Amino acid sequence: MRILHVAAHLGGGVGKAHAALAEARQAAGCLESHRFLLLEAPQDRRFVDRIVAAGAEVVVAPDAAAIARHTEAADILQVEWWSHPRLYECLARRPLPPHRLVLWAHISGLAPPVIPSALAELAEVTAFTSACSFAAGNLQPEIARRPEAFIVANSGFGFSAPREPSERPSGPPRIGYLGTLDFAKLHPGVFAAIDAARSDIRVRLFGSVDPGGAVATAAAAMRRPERVSLEGHADDPASALAGLDVFFYPLSPDHYGTGENALVEAMSLGLCPLVLDNPAERAIVSHGETGIVAGSLEECAGWLDWMVGHPSDVAALGAATARHVAAHHAPAATLSVFAALYDRAVAAPKRRRDYVEVLGAGPAEWFAASLGVPARGGEALSEASGLFGPTATKGSIAHFRRCFPGDPALWAIAG
Repeated sequence: MRILHVAAHLGGGVGKAHAALAEARQAAGCLESHRFLLLEAPQDRRFVDRIVAAGAEVVVAPDAAAIARHTEAADILQVEWWSHPRLYECLARRPLPPHRLVLWAHISGLAPPVIPSALAELAEVTAFTSACSFAAGNLQPEIARRPEAFIVANSGFGFSAPREPSERPSGPPRIGYLGTLDFAKLHPGVFAAIDAARSDIRVRLFGSVDPGGAVATAAAAMRRPERVSLEGHADDPASALAGLDVFFYPLSPDHYGTGENALVEAMSLGLCPLVLDNPAERAIVSHGETGIVAGSLEECAGWLDWMVGHPSDVAALGAATARHVAAHHAPAATLSVFAALYDRAVAAPKRRRDYVEVLGAGPAEWFAASLGVPARGGEALSEASGLFGPTATKGSIAHFRRCFPGDPALWAIAG
């Protein structure tokens, strides 16, 4: 079976997931043929190189003729979906030859950017990276009509070797965070929660951070700034996480993530997670069984104090967490899901699909589709575009303008 993947790029969580799956396929001797079309040149080739080393082919920045040729030769076209402007352009700018369509959605769709419901209608199967996406409001009619066409394929995989309990040093649990240090993902009240803890805690934050940006400024403005250490980017996440006992992962309520690689990796090493009660995290962490799920930042402060006072309970939760991830978040499990998914999809005939009809004919309409609002919504569309803030966050108006700088309709939406 020949699978053609179309992706904006293979960085971050999407690239990490496919690198792990490619290596698992190679180890299992799978006979599927996988080719990846990247619509942008990769800025970081680590995952691309792993995918190629595992036997898959990667084509960077193909032109329209090449995209059509590869689509025609494939048994299944799998779109790695996360509302990137280049994905809209690839699907809707020029007609594709008849094909079978599978979507793997790498965003939750619970908040903008959404998973366009009309796009899911065109797909043979839509795979979510988290069960939380079943609650996406705009998808409810299609899920009710075709429940068998929506499944979950995990994209977050753990490390293979959790620590033994004897390896944990004595003393209070060591607390840290690893991931995106940007308030588009991280909850803006995280430093207030750390300040509010009664215990004299220390929290290490791993991730690239702008020294003059909002995160660094908020950390410096704390009442107890000595409680936080900004460690910078971790070249070896496993080593960074191995120096922690608690993974403090308070994300913004409307963040776009689903698989949460950093969270799953930390859990796989036996760290006890402390997360907020957001849908994506709640789908991964079971309160009191595989970590702590707090209802608010105020509760987070109380749980941090509890953890300092109960290190043995923290260690027991961490051990249970590692066992859970080993059983449920392994590449082999996701490969089994996709094997069944491909068998279902390939039974359907190849056919043409009118992506212009469902996504729109140009950048402004594509952006509207990513928000789930009418393309000619006027003031409502301009107001909705502000949900992303002014930076080039994934799928935002700034991101679309960066990809299509000469499009006057995008400038009109941005005001």
